[in-house]
Amino acid sequence: MEIKRVGDPDGKKIMLLHGNLMCWRQFENVIPLLEKDCDVYAVSFDGFDGTGKTTYTTAQEQADKLKNYIAEYCGGMLDILFAESLGCGPAVCLKESPDVQIRRMILSGAEYLDFGILNPLLLKIMPQKQYRTAHEKTMPAWALHFMGQTEEGMRTMMSRIPENVSLESVRATWEVGLYLYRRPFRTQPDAEVSCWYGQREGHMKKAIEKLKQAYPKLTVRCFPNFGHGDILNHPELLVKELKMLG
Repeated sequence: MEIKRVGDPDGKKIMLLHGNLMCWRQFENVIPLLEKDCDVYAVSFDGFDGTGKTTYTTAQEQADKLKNYIAEYCGGMLDILFAESLGCGPAVCLKESPDVQIRRMILSGAEYLDFGILNPLLLKIMPQKQYRTAHEKTMPAWALHFMGQTEEGMRTMMSRIPENVSLESVRATWEVGLYLYRRPFRTQPDAEVSCWYGQREGHMKKAIEKLKQAYPKLTVRCFPNFGHGDILNHPELLVKELKMLG
């Protein structure tokens, strides 16, 4: 795991968790807009830190590493935790830790991807396909359609894929995605949590229902004409929304 820290040490503490196949560089266009007055922590999960020496295993393991880091370097507290797609798994686990205080959490594109009896088959097929994407840095048409995305919309993200992504890491991330909403969520009545998603991305209705069970105060924000991950293509809008949260 790699955590890039930049910005004002006295500013609001904001941690950014990337989506699948990405790394901290997914936020390269966002960081310059935050670092002027925020203390920014941009994370690369195990398996996506470009070293080829780490492997992504579980969302809980990533959350445990982040918990220890936050305790040591952030005084056990974050003002904002922003999680994109894959990052939502570790974010949910981290929010349940009694050792960390997170004032506001944003789950962006936390899709419901549980396909029931088809999950084992998908775990055999999809990691190989996504592993190919990681190394060829091209997104097939079926994947773009599934994400409600376009080639143009994915162009920047494709350039952010780190080196040395292993098949084992990709398979583990698919397991997180397929089974995320089967885990027991601890109900947190007072948690300040937001769910953001693009109008063109599917699989969100059931996700929102599940998240509201865990976070009764959940606020939902739908961005018109956006696909999965499109909020990262609009860094000024993303930063504006983050700063409006206080």
